[in-house]
Amino acid sequence: MASRNSNGSGYTYKVGNSYRTRIKVKGHIVTASAKTAKDSKRIAKERAQNLPVTRLASKSEYRRLKLTDFLMEWLETEHKFEVAHSTHLRYLSLLKHHVNPLIGHYYLEQLTPKIVTNFLLEMRSAGLSARSMQQARVLLSIGLRAAEDQGLISDNPVRKVRNPQNRETQITPLTIDEVRRLLATYKGTYLSARLHISLICGLRQGEALGLEWSDIDFERGFIHVRKQMQYVNGKYVFADLKTARSRRLVAITTETIDALRVHRDLPQGISQAPLTDWSNSDLVFRKSDGSPYNATTDYQEWQKALKLCGISRRRLHDARHTAATLMYSQGVGIETISRTLGHSSSAITSRLYVHTAEEPLKEAALRIQKLLS
Repeated sequence: MASRNSNGSGYTYKVGNSYRTRIKVKGHIVTASAKTAKDSKRIAKERAQNLPVTRLASKSEYRRLKLTDFLMEWLETEHKFEVAHSTHLRYLSLLKHHVNPLIGHYYLEQLTPKIVTNFLLEMRSAGLSARSMQQARVLLSIGLRAAEDQGLISDNPVRKVRNPQNRETQITPLTIDEVRRLLATYKGTYLSARLHISLICGLRQGEALGLEWSDIDFERGFIHVRKQMQYVNGKYVFADLKTARSRRLVAITTETIDALRVHRDLPQGISQAPLTDWSNSDLVFRKSDGSPYNATTDYQEWQKALKLCGISRRRLHDARHTAATLMYSQGVGIETISRTLGHSSSAITSRLYVHTAEEPLKEAALRIQKLLS
Protein backbone atom coordinates (compact mmCIF):
# COMPACT_ATOMS: atom_id res chain seq x y z
CA MET A 1 0.00 0.00 0.00
CA ALA A 2 1.36 3.44 -0.91
CA SER A 3 2.57 5.60 1.96
CA ARG A 4 1.70 9.23 1.29
CA ASN A 5 3.67 12.12 2.71
CA SER A 6 1.93 14.27 5.28
CA ASN A 7 1.82 17.27 2.96
CA GLY A 8 0.24 15.21 0.16
CA SER A 9 3.06 16.03 -2.26
CA GLY A 10 4.25 12.47 -2.79
CA TYR A 11 4.07 8.79 -1.93
CA THR A 12 6.07 5.58 -1.73
CA TYR A 13 4.94 2.24 -3.12
CA LYS A 14 6.33 -1.26 -3.64
CA VAL A 15 7.55 -2.35 -7.10
CA GLY A 16 8.63 -5.99 -7.20
CA ASN A 17 11.39 -6.39 -4.61
CA SER A 18 12.06 -2.66 -4.33
CA TYR A 19 10.30 0.58 -3.42
CA ARG A 20 9.66 3.73 -5.43
CA THR A 21 9.06 7.22 -4.07
CA ARG A 22 7.36 9.89 -6.18
CA ILE A 23 7.21 13.48 -4.94
CA LYS A 24 6.16 16.77 -6.47
CA VAL A 25 8.47 19.74 -5.94
CA LYS A 26 7.65 23.18 -7.32
CA GLY A 27 5.55 21.65 -10.06
CA HIS A 28 8.16 19.03 -10.99
CA ILE A 29 7.96 15.26 -10.45
CA VAL A 30 10.96 13.56 -8.86
CA THR A 31 11.14 9.76 -8.43
CA ALA A 32 13.62 7.31 -6.93
CA SER A 33 13.79 3.53 -6.51
CA ALA A 34 15.67 1.56 -3.85
CA LYS A 35 15.63 -1.73 -1.96
CA THR A 36 13.89 -0.15 1.05
CA ALA A 37 11.19 2.49 1.41
CA LYS A 38 13.49 4.55 3.62
CA ASP A 39 16.27 4.64 1.01
CA SER A 40 13.90 5.50 -1.83
CA LYS A 41 12.52 8.46 0.16
CA ARG A 42 16.04 9.63 0.98
CA ILE A 43 17.22 9.47 -2.64
CA ALA A 44 14.08 11.26 -3.87
CA LYS A 45 14.63 14.07 -1.37
CA GLU A 46 18.28 14.40 -2.42
CA ARG A 47 17.27 14.65 -6.07
CA ALA A 48 14.67 17.26 -5.21
CA GLN A 49 17.27 19.31 -3.36
CA ASN A 50 19.67 19.03 -6.31
CA LEU A 51 17.26 20.29 -8.95
CA PRO A 52 19.08 22.75 -11.24
CA VAL A 53 18.99 26.36 -10.15
CA THR A 54 17.43 27.26 -13.50
CA ARG A 55 14.21 25.70 -12.28
CA LEU A 56 13.78 28.75 -10.03
CA ALA A 57 13.77 31.10 -12.99
CA SER A 58 10.64 33.11 -13.72
CA LYS A 59 8.01 31.82 -16.12
CA SER A 60 8.76 34.62 -18.55
CA GLU A 61 12.40 33.50 -18.64
CA TYR A 62 11.33 29.89 -19.11
CA ARG A 63 9.14 30.82 -22.06
CA ARG A 64 12.26 32.15 -23.76
CA LEU A 65 13.90 28.78 -23.23
CA LYS A 66 14.60 26.88 -26.42
CA LEU A 67 12.95 23.54 -26.99
CA THR A 68 16.25 21.66 -27.07
CA ASP A 69 17.33 23.08 -23.69
CA PHE A 70 14.00 22.40 -22.03
CA LEU A 71 13.72 18.82 -23.30
CA MET A 72 17.30 17.96 -22.37
CA GLU A 73 16.86 19.26 -18.82
CA TRP A 74 13.48 17.54 -18.51
CA LEU A 75 14.85 14.21 -19.77
CA GLU A 76 17.87 14.22 -17.49
CA THR A 77 16.28 15.48 -14.26
CA GLU A 78 12.74 14.17 -14.44
CA HIS A 79 11.65 11.79 -17.12
CA LYS A 80 14.62 9.40 -17.00
CA PHE A 81 13.37 8.17 -13.63
CA GLU A 82 9.89 7.46 -15.00
CA VAL A 83 10.81 5.21 -17.96
CA ALA A 84 12.97 2.21 -18.76
CA HIS A 85 16.64 2.90 -19.41
CA SER A 86 16.32 1.79 -23.04
CA THR A 87 13.42 4.20 -23.56
CA HIS A 88 15.43 7.04 -22.06
CA LEU A 89 18.34 6.32 -24.43
CA ARG A 90 15.94 6.21 -27.38
CA TYR A 91 14.49 9.62 -26.46
CA LEU A 92 17.97 11.10 -26.13
CA SER A 93 18.84 9.76 -29.58
CA LEU A 94 15.67 11.23 -31.10
CA LEU A 95 16.39 14.57 -29.46
CA LYS A 96 19.99 14.66 -30.68
CA HIS A 97 19.54 13.39 -34.23
CA HIS A 98 16.09 14.63 -35.22
CA VAL A 99 14.42 17.12 -32.88
CA ASN A 100 17.42 19.37 -32.32
CA PRO A 101 18.49 19.76 -35.98
CA LEU A 102 14.97 20.54 -37.20
CA ILE A 103 13.05 22.36 -34.45
CA GLY A 104 15.31 22.48 -31.41
CA HIS A 105 16.03 26.18 -32.02
CA TYR A 106 12.41 27.26 -31.48
CA TYR A 107 11.44 28.88 -28.19
CA LEU A 108 8.71 27.09 -26.23
CA GLU A 109 6.22 29.88 -26.82
CA GLN A 110 6.83 29.73 -30.60
CA LEU A 111 5.81 26.10 -31.08
CA THR A 112 2.60 25.44 -33.01
CA PRO A 113 0.83 22.33 -34.37
CA LYS A 114 2.00 23.34 -37.85
CA ILE A 115 5.67 23.35 -36.77
CA VAL A 116 5.34 19.91 -35.17
CA THR A 117 3.49 18.52 -38.21
CA ASN A 118 6.17 19.82 -40.60
CA PHE A 119 8.83 18.30 -38.34
CA LEU A 120 7.25 14.85 -38.65
CA LEU A 121 6.92 15.28 -42.42
CA GLU A 122 10.63 16.11 -42.59
CA MET A 123 11.39 12.87 -40.76
CA ARG A 124 9.30 10.94 -43.29
CA SER A 125 11.04 12.66 -46.21
CA ALA A 126 14.38 11.63 -44.71
CA GLY A 127 13.29 7.99 -44.87
CA LEU A 128 12.52 7.48 -41.17
CA SER A 129 10.00 4.78 -40.31
CA ALA A 130 6.50 5.49 -39.04
CA ARG A 131 7.58 3.96 -35.72
CA SER A 132 10.39 6.51 -35.33
CA MET A 133 7.98 9.32 -36.17
CA GLN A 134 5.52 8.03 -33.58
CA GLN A 135 8.23 7.90 -30.93
CA ALA A 136 9.34 11.44 -31.77
CA ARG A 137 5.75 12.64 -31.42
CA VAL A 138 5.46 10.88 -28.04
CA LEU A 139 8.67 12.54 -26.87
CA LEU A 140 7.35 15.99 -27.82
CA SER A 141 3.90 15.28 -26.46
CA ILE A 142 5.04 14.18 -23.00
CA GLY A 143 7.75 16.83 -22.78
CA LEU A 144 5.48 19.70 -23.76
CA ARG A 145 2.76 18.39 -21.48
CA ALA A 146 5.25 18.82 -18.63
CA ALA A 147 5.88 22.38 -19.82
CA GLU A 148 2.12 22.96 -19.90
CA ASP A 149 1.68 21.54 -16.39
CA GLN A 150 4.35 23.94 -15.15
CA GLY A 151 2.53 26.86 -16.75
CA LEU A 152 5.36 27.53 -19.20
CA ILE A 153 3.06 27.23 -22.22
CA SER A 154 -0.69 27.74 -22.36
CA ASP A 155 -1.45 24.79 -24.61
CA ASN A 156 0.40 21.67 -25.77
CA PRO A 157 0.58 21.97 -29.59
CA VAL A 158 1.14 18.24 -30.08
CA ARG A 159 -2.48 17.50 -29.10
CA LYS A 160 -3.60 18.83 -32.47
CA VAL A 161 -1.07 16.79 -34.44
CA ARG A 162 -2.17 13.44 -35.84
CA ASN A 163 -0.18 10.38 -34.90
CA PRO A 164 1.77 9.08 -37.95
CA GLN A 165 0.27 5.89 -39.33
CA ASN A 166 2.40 2.79 -39.43
CA ARG A 167 2.21 1.21 -42.87
CA GLU A 168 5.00 -1.27 -42.37
CA THR A 169 4.65 -4.92 -43.33
CA GLN A 170 2.49 -6.83 -40.91
CA ILE A 171 4.11 -9.44 -38.72
CA THR A 172 3.58 -13.16 -39.29
CA PRO A 173 3.16 -15.18 -36.09
CA LEU A 174 4.01 -18.85 -35.98
CA THR A 175 1.29 -21.34 -36.89
CA ILE A 176 0.01 -23.84 -34.36
CA ASP A 177 1.84 -26.61 -36.24
CA GLU A 178 5.12 -24.68 -36.00
CA VAL A 179 4.57 -24.12 -32.28
CA ARG A 180 3.90 -27.83 -31.75
CA ARG A 181 7.04 -28.70 -33.72
CA LEU A 182 9.22 -26.41 -31.61
CA LEU A 183 7.83 -27.60 -28.28
CA ALA A 184 8.06 -31.27 -29.27
CA THR A 185 11.64 -30.92 -30.57
CA TYR A 186 12.95 -29.24 -27.42
CA LYS A 187 10.88 -31.07 -24.81
CA GLY A 188 13.04 -31.96 -21.81
CA THR A 189 15.85 -29.57 -22.77
CA TYR A 190 17.03 -26.28 -21.31
CA LEU A 191 15.28 -24.34 -24.07
CA SER A 192 11.88 -25.95 -23.55
CA ALA A 193 10.78 -23.73 -20.65
CA ARG A 194 12.07 -20.63 -22.45
CA LEU A 195 9.93 -21.47 -25.50
CA HIS A 196 6.87 -22.00 -23.33
CA ILE A 197 7.35 -18.64 -21.60
CA SER A 198 7.48 -16.83 -24.96
CA LEU A 199 5.16 -18.80 -27.24
CA ILE A 200 2.46 -19.76 -24.74
CA CYS A 201 2.69 -17.14 -21.97
CA GLY A 202 3.65 -14.19 -24.19
CA LEU A 203 6.23 -12.59 -21.87
CA ARG A 204 8.55 -9.94 -23.28
CA GLN A 205 12.23 -10.90 -23.41
CA GLY A 206 13.16 -8.65 -20.49
CA GLU A 207 10.28 -10.05 -18.42
CA ALA A 208 11.34 -13.63 -19.17
CA LEU A 209 15.01 -13.04 -18.35
CA GLY A 210 14.02 -11.24 -15.14
CA LEU A 211 11.80 -14.11 -13.98
CA GLU A 212 12.69 -15.69 -10.62
CA TRP A 213 11.49 -18.99 -9.19
CA SER A 214 9.70 -17.10 -6.43
CA ASP A 215 7.54 -15.52 -9.17
CA ILE A 216 6.12 -18.92 -10.17
CA ASP A 217 3.18 -20.41 -8.28
CA PHE A 218 3.31 -24.06 -9.28
CA GLU A 219 0.37 -25.06 -7.11
CA ARG A 220 -2.11 -22.51 -8.46
CA GLY A 221 -0.62 -22.39 -11.98
CA PHE A 222 0.34 -18.71 -12.20
CA ILE A 223 3.35 -16.58 -13.03
CA HIS A 224 3.66 -13.24 -11.22
CA VAL A 225 5.25 -10.78 -13.67
CA ARG A 226 6.76 -8.13 -11.38
CA LYS A 227 9.93 -6.83 -13.03
CA GLN A 228 12.22 -7.13 -16.02
CA MET A 229 15.92 -7.53 -16.71
CA GLN A 230 17.67 -4.70 -18.53
CA TYR A 231 21.24 -3.94 -19.59
CA VAL A 232 22.04 -0.55 -18.07
CA ASN A 233 25.46 1.13 -18.16
CA GLY A 234 27.30 -2.07 -18.97
CA LYS A 235 25.58 -4.44 -16.54
CA TYR A 236 22.32 -6.31 -16.06
CA VAL A 237 19.91 -4.98 -13.44
CA PHE A 238 16.30 -5.49 -12.43
CA ALA A 239 14.10 -2.70 -13.76
CA ASP A 240 10.48 -1.64 -13.48
CA LEU A 241 8.03 -2.93 -16.04
CA LYS A 242 6.96 -1.05 -19.15
CA THR A 243 3.56 0.10 -17.84
CA ALA A 244 1.42 -0.26 -14.72
CA ARG A 245 -0.61 -3.02 -16.39
CA SER A 246 2.58 -4.90 -17.23
CA ARG A 247 2.61 -5.98 -13.59
CA ARG A 248 0.26 -8.94 -13.81
CA LEU A 249 -0.70 -12.56 -13.22
CA VAL A 250 -0.33 -14.99 -16.13
CA ALA A 251 -2.11 -18.35 -15.98
CA ILE A 252 0.04 -21.22 -17.25
CA THR A 253 -0.85 -24.59 -18.75
CA THR A 254 0.04 -27.93 -17.19
CA GLU A 255 2.53 -28.47 -20.05
CA THR A 256 4.26 -25.19 -19.19
CA ILE A 257 4.33 -26.16 -15.51
CA ASP A 258 5.94 -29.50 -16.44
CA ALA A 259 8.50 -27.74 -18.67
CA LEU A 260 9.41 -25.35 -15.84
CA ARG A 261 9.77 -28.19 -13.34
CA VAL A 262 12.06 -30.11 -15.70
CA HIS A 263 14.04 -26.90 -16.28
CA ARG A 264 14.40 -26.36 -12.54
CA ASP A 265 15.80 -29.87 -12.05
CA LEU A 266 18.28 -29.73 -14.94
CA PRO A 267 21.94 -29.59 -13.79
CA GLN A 268 23.30 -26.07 -14.16
CA GLY A 269 26.95 -27.02 -13.95
CA ILE A 270 29.55 -25.77 -11.49
CA SER A 271 31.08 -22.41 -12.23
CA GLN A 272 34.77 -21.84 -11.51
CA ALA A 273 34.36 -18.08 -11.82
CA PRO A 274 34.73 -15.82 -8.76
CA LEU A 275 31.62 -15.08 -6.73
CA THR A 276 29.51 -12.25 -8.11
CA ASP A 277 26.47 -10.28 -7.02
CA TRP A 278 24.37 -12.87 -8.84
CA SER A 279 25.96 -15.99 -7.31
CA ASN A 280 22.96 -16.67 -5.09
CA SER A 281 20.35 -15.44 -7.55
CA ASP A 282 16.94 -17.06 -7.93
CA LEU A 283 16.74 -16.43 -11.68
CA VAL A 284 14.93 -19.00 -13.81
CA PHE A 285 17.10 -18.35 -16.87
CA ARG A 286 20.70 -17.81 -15.81
CA LYS A 287 24.30 -18.73 -16.42
CA SER A 288 26.15 -21.29 -14.30
CA ASP A 289 27.48 -18.54 -12.01
CA GLY A 290 23.95 -17.30 -11.35
CA SER A 291 24.26 -14.18 -13.49
CA PRO A 292 21.47 -13.21 -15.92
CA TYR A 293 21.26 -14.95 -19.29
CA ASN A 294 22.62 -12.72 -22.04
CA ALA A 295 19.85 -11.19 -24.18
CA THR A 296 21.89 -11.57 -27.38
CA THR A 297 22.58 -15.23 -26.67
CA ASP A 298 18.91 -15.71 -25.87
CA TYR A 299 17.99 -14.28 -29.28
CA GLN A 300 20.58 -16.45 -31.07
CA GLU A 301 19.22 -19.59 -29.40
CA TRP A 302 15.75 -18.65 -30.65
CA GLN A 303 16.98 -18.35 -34.22
CA LYS A 304 18.83 -21.67 -33.99
CA ALA A 305 15.67 -23.37 -32.75
CA LEU A 306 13.66 -22.00 -35.66
CA LYS A 307 16.26 -23.11 -38.19
CA LEU A 308 16.51 -26.61 -36.73
CA CYS A 309 12.74 -27.01 -36.98
CA GLY A 310 12.59 -25.70 -40.55
CA ILE A 311 10.79 -22.50 -39.60
CA SER A 312 11.57 -19.18 -41.30
CA ARG A 313 13.35 -16.47 -39.29
CA ARG A 314 11.21 -14.45 -36.92
CA ARG A 315 11.89 -11.76 -34.37
CA LEU A 316 11.88 -13.04 -30.80
CA HIS A 317 9.07 -10.58 -30.17
CA ASP A 318 7.02 -12.48 -32.76
CA ALA A 319 6.72 -15.27 -30.21
CA ARG A 320 4.65 -12.81 -28.16
CA HIS A 321 2.50 -12.12 -31.22
CA THR A 322 2.09 -15.88 -31.56
CA ALA A 323 0.83 -16.30 -27.98
CA ALA A 324 -1.80 -13.60 -28.52
CA THR A 325 -2.92 -14.98 -31.86
CA LEU A 326 -3.21 -18.53 -30.51
CA MET A 327 -5.38 -17.34 -27.61
CA TYR A 328 -7.59 -15.33 -29.92
CA SER A 329 -7.99 -18.23 -32.34
CA GLN A 330 -9.38 -20.32 -29.47
CA GLY A 331 -12.02 -17.77 -28.56
CA VAL A 332 -10.23 -15.98 -25.72
CA GLY A 333 -11.56 -12.42 -25.39
CA ILE A 334 -9.49 -9.36 -26.30
CA GLU A 335 -9.59 -7.96 -22.76
CA THR A 336 -8.28 -11.23 -21.29
CA ILE A 337 -5.50 -11.39 -23.89
CA SER A 338 -4.64 -7.76 -23.14
CA ARG A 339 -4.35 -8.51 -19.42
CA THR A 340 -2.22 -11.58 -20.11
CA LEU A 341 0.19 -9.59 -22.28
CA GLY A 342 0.23 -6.60 -19.92
CA HIS A 343 -0.90 -4.04 -22.49
CA SER A 344 -1.94 -0.57 -21.37
CA SER A 345 -5.21 -0.98 -23.29
CA SER A 346 -7.11 -3.69 -25.17
CA ALA A 347 -7.08 -1.46 -28.27
CA ILE A 348 -3.35 -2.09 -28.61
CA THR A 349 -3.94 -5.84 -28.38
CA SER A 350 -6.62 -5.79 -31.05
CA ARG A 351 -4.63 -3.59 -33.44
CA LEU A 352 -1.22 -5.24 -33.17
CA TYR A 353 -1.54 -8.85 -32.14
CA VAL A 354 -4.63 -10.61 -33.43
CA HIS A 355 -4.93 -9.43 -37.02
CA THR A 356 -3.74 -12.72 -38.53
CA ALA A 357 -5.84 -15.14 -36.50
CA GLU A 358 -7.70 -17.30 -39.02
CA GLU A 359 -9.89 -19.49 -36.82
CA PRO A 360 -12.33 -16.73 -35.69
CA LEU A 361 -12.74 -15.66 -39.34
CA LYS A 362 -13.50 -19.22 -40.43
CA GLU A 363 -15.93 -19.61 -37.54
CA ALA A 364 -17.74 -16.42 -38.56
CA ALA A 365 -18.04 -17.65 -42.16
CA LEU A 366 -19.40 -21.02 -41.02
CA ARG A 367 -22.02 -19.34 -38.85
CA ILE A 368 -23.19 -17.18 -41.75
CA GLN A 369 -23.30 -20.25 -43.98
CA LYS A 370 -25.39 -22.11 -41.39
CA LEU A 371 -27.74 -19.14 -41.10
CA LEU A 372 -28.27 -18.97 -44.87
CA SER A 373 -28.77 -22.73 -45.11
